[in-house]
Amino acid sequence: MKKSFEIGAGRLRARVGVLAGEESKNLLKDALQGRGNVLMVRLNDEALARIDQLVEATLFGSRSECAAFLIAAGIESRKEIFARLGAHTEEIRRLKEQLRQVALDAIQPNPPEA
Repeated sequence: MKKSFEIGAGRLRARVGVLAGEESKNLLKDALQGRGNVLMVRLNDEALARIDQLVEATLFGSRSECAAFLIAAGIESRKEIFARLGAHTEEIRRLKEQLRQVALDAIQPNPPEA
């Protein structure tokens, strides 16, 4: 038996059985919570057609909900890459800030000596 469920204030209707198990339900819930950030994205015709198929099948209430879920699923499926990158990303940020400070120091005029 297929059942629908609602998540938060979203209009999402996901069919139990289509999205397998609790892991998918949790991913879906997480993907649709706190969606206060706007991202404009350009898609090719095939990607848009696939999103529209899922919306038309009433698995998602909108293209936006579908895209948010698919992005979250993609990130989740590659989480080992993000874990490996995390430590390096922080080091890169720190080095960029040091570089910025060196550059600022180099371009500031020397104060007149008293």
